[in-house]
Amino acid sequence: MSVNIAAPRKHAARAGIALFAVAAGAIVATTPAPAQQATGSLIVVFDSSGSMWGNLPGSSATKFELARAALAESLPRTDSGVKTGLVTFGPGCSSINVATAPGLRNGSDTVAPLQTLNPKSKGPVVAAIEQTTSLLEDGQPAALLLVADGPDNCGRDLCALAQKIAGERPGMKIHTIGLGIEQAPPDLACASSLTKGRYFSAASAPDVATAIAAATDVALLDLQIQPKPRLVEKPALAQRPGLQIDPKGAPHLSVSAILGSGGETVAKPVRWRLYRSSSPPEPDALPVLDVLEPRFAVPMAAGEYYIKASLGRAKFGQAVKIGEAGASNVQAVFDAGIVKFSAAADQQAASESGAATLITVRQADDTSRSAPLIVSPYPEGELILPAGRYEIEAASGTLEIKRVIDVAAGARQEVKLALNAGELVLSAQAPIAGVQAKNLEFTVSVDDPDRPGGRRQVARSAAQAPVFDLPAATYYVEVRSGLASTSDRIALGAGKRVEKSLILEAGRLDVETDAPLGEDSRPQPIVYKLYQLDPLRALARSSQRSPSFVVAPGRYRIVAEIGARNVKAAEEIQIVAGQAKRVSLGVLAGDVRLNVSNENGTALGGQFWEVIDAAGSVVWRTQQRSPRGLLAPGRYSVRCETRKGLVEGTFEVTAGDTKTVEFRVQ
Repeated sequence: MSVNIAAPRKHAARAGIALFAVAAGAIVATTPAPAQQATGSLIVVFDSSGSMWGNLPGSSATKFELARAALAESLPRTDSGVKTGLVTFGPGCSSINVATAPGLRNGSDTVAPLQTLNPKSKGPVVAAIEQTTSLLEDGQPAALLLVADGPDNCGRDLCALAQKIAGERPGMKIHTIGLGIEQAPPDLACASSLTKGRYFSAASAPDVATAIAAATDVALLDLQIQPKPRLVEKPALAQRPGLQIDPKGAPHLSVSAILGSGGETVAKPVRWRLYRSSSPPEPDALPVLDVLEPRFAVPMAAGEYYIKASLGRAKFGQAVKIGEAGASNVQAVFDAGIVKFSAAADQQAASESGAATLITVRQADDTSRSAPLIVSPYPEGELILPAGRYEIEAASGTLEIKRVIDVAAGARQEVKLALNAGELVLSAQAPIAGVQAKNLEFTVSVDDPDRPGGRRQVARSAAQAPVFDLPAATYYVEVRSGLASTSDRIALGAGKRVEKSLILEAGRLDVETDAPLGEDSRPQPIVYKLYQLDPLRALARSSQRSPSFVVAPGRYRIVAEIGARNVKAAEEIQIVAGQAKRVSLGVLAGDVRLNVSNENGTALGGQFWEVIDAAGSVVWRTQQRSPRGLLAPGRYSVRCETRKGLVEGTFEVTAGDTKTVEFRVQ
């Protein structure tokens, strides 16, 4: 079979040397399914806690902005027959918002409420999933997309909820997209594994769209929604003039180009030069083929050649052997990335000076200030640069601004050069135990008497050394790590670069307990509560087994509540700047099992137990036949209602006890 191939433009200096053609072929098209009745529900459960303001490697966009764009692109359209909905959780442990009720609509409409989202405070993952399941119709297939950058931080057990959902709604899967998380935390991992869903990691910005698209596809397959592909030929190609090249016939060369290994296909014209040589040619060697096309195919005699390609300042070279028949394919991999730039100047200042905007690009390590790599009179455009570090400068009259950028192979980035603004570069010194503190969060605010507290936040970043483009003004900058923070005031001028390193005095408190194991040798649930002393106020809580708290220097009290009853452990600690302190809380408790039987020793059913401490407070209620649990040392009274009547008694618990308390109905 032969395929019609259109001929590209020949370079003027080499006209008539060779015939060549642009490769074309059949394409796969998808026939849209007709509109149908709803076949199930796909609900997005979206994290709107404060950490979603953070960035991911590879982009200056925030996590929630990246996820929002990916969801709008990936969620199904109205004619898919799938109801889509959106539930957001946060700010705070009691804030759950059904932003879009389940219904037939386009995916972009479903996530439209995320355009006005303002993430802050904590993220109640468990409560959000509970609320979401209440929206679903009984008997209808459903799937959940959980988009989050961390586990529940409101003290709830996501694994227990996932187990409950697996029992009550078999077939409803939770597919989790972990933003900025390479290894899934146990809570997020079991939410998917227990419901037979899948976990997708999005550790960097480019991963977000891929992970969300993959999760959506898997969820749609769960709902038995599949595209129906068919093979068609592109009719326009048959009408274009060109050459008939048999893919299995005469020898020919076919070339294309990409940016970086596995990167996007190059759509811009590439300068291709082919030499009759098996090694790199001499500088004055003449090519047998010189073409300016993104990609092409050309009949070529069998033999050894060397192909060179250039795209802007990016270069590629490779030896190629053309066989006696068929295609010899070459894919040029440019070690380069794309930089899209734009420069905005103060219109009044520009018109008064009559100056145009000039863009200059240099190697960042060019201390000699030699001739620049690129000079452009256009205030906006797109550059393809080899991987490396560059200084890009915009100048207009007396205003100028410079940026240092890192270009990665295959990556695309946008650089905005605001000539009426300044550049604020922040960093922080926060050593703890000789190591720089991680998870730093920088915020920039301005005076605003109309806002609570008199200030308005204008920028935020979780990068280690963030760079902000801001209008000339006076700003308040703050850096925070955990519960420790420090701030300063900075004046920023137009076109100026201000670098500020903040000194954050902080320490770290690592906590663990020696709590005994519960029934079936499973760890007891623990909730840690951290209090500041002088003045006394609650600061934080955690349900992790061994949490860490980053705090300002001072006195604190840490309390561990073990199990579901009255077992606690506490200690007061002094933290100094730079200190990492580990505290092991000793737990005083006894392991008690309660039994009730008749006069013959036969166990009774239908019990309702109530255990009361010496102060008269009920510390344990249960309907288990033979309950077991931890209790603090002390004396307790028991009431047990059985089918044979009421049983009452007392018992004592001492630290380290493992005992069974027997009661009998006479």
